[in-house]
Amino acid sequence: MIIYKKIYEYLESKEREQYNKIIDYTKISDSLTNDQIKDFCKEAEDNNFYSICILPKYVASADSFLNNNTKISALIDFPKGTSDVKSKIDEIDETIVNGANEVDVVINYKLIKKTEEHDTLQNEIRELTEYCHREGINIKVIIEIGALNYQNLESICKMCIDGNVDYIMTSTGKLPNDDSFEKKLDKVKFMRKILPDEIKIKFSGGIRKIEQLKEIRGIADRVGTSIIPQ
Repeated sequence: MIIYKKIYEYLESKEREQYNKIIDYTKISDSLTNDQIKDFCKEAEDNNFYSICILPKYVASADSFLNNNTKISALIDFPKGTSDVKSKIDEIDETIVNGANEVDVVINYKLIKKTEEHDTLQNEIRELTEYCHREGINIKVIIEIGALNYQNLESICKMCIDGNVDYIMTSTGKLPNDDSFEKKLDKVKFMRKILPDEIKIKFSGGIRKIEQLKEIRGIADRVGTSIIPQ
């Protein structure tokens, strides 16, 4: 029995390692001290998370504390996404200089509800993606699936296909009365059927348990969470 227990623990540990490799460990507080950033970076490294995800003003400090392959994802125009494209590009540029490897950009997703504004949103997605790719970094386009219906989701997915984004991220985690995990999962499954394989999905908001990670396996490629799933 002891041997079987050890085998089970080993397999469980290996499975956990695979999940950790797709986690963007997130801290969205805007009042972090350097000591808190250091502890946060160490926790991410100890668990071999793919990246830490933080606000731009903390990128330089985080870069100085990280020692291994843990990457830095910077949250751009978080959480509303209503700034103009130039402001977003300026913020992206600053984070790249300070050490960011990827950017998670909140786009002005509410424009998808106004047909006359679709061209504006499409141009925003395209311009931001082109800039990031010229700078050699990945862009995760953040929307709020809890605020969008299925028709909205289909339209925004097609815009992201046309814009050649790297990832679509499901939410900021700041939406009042956000969808439940189950409703988000249904919407992500719908998105996955529309998107080509090269456009990946980052599932964020409401991930608390290992069982949830198992449910999104094969559907989402990255996970944003501020709590280590148990």
